[in-house]
Amino acid sequence: MTAREIQAVVFFKLGADGDIRVSMRSKYDVDVRSVASAYGGGGHKNAAGFTAKGPLDKVKPEILARVKDAIEAGIQTRPG
Repeated sequence: MTAREIQAVVFFKLGADGDIRVSMRSKYDVDVRSVASAYGGGGHKNAAGFTAKGPLDKVKPEILARVKDAIEAGIQTRPG
């Protein structure tokens, strides 16, 4: 996979308080704001974030599944 093929990136940072800070960036029509909103966060269509609670190994797969759904939805709306 090349950088041109990447549609979105997700960064997980474990805070000292045990919270997980999630930062997402995307391009084109991939709406990561919708993912952040589902967790009480916010941002812009192509740059958003939120704070999650719980063990990383439990919340990470759920978050990545939502990002994958956002990527698939964004690809479907792109012309050509």
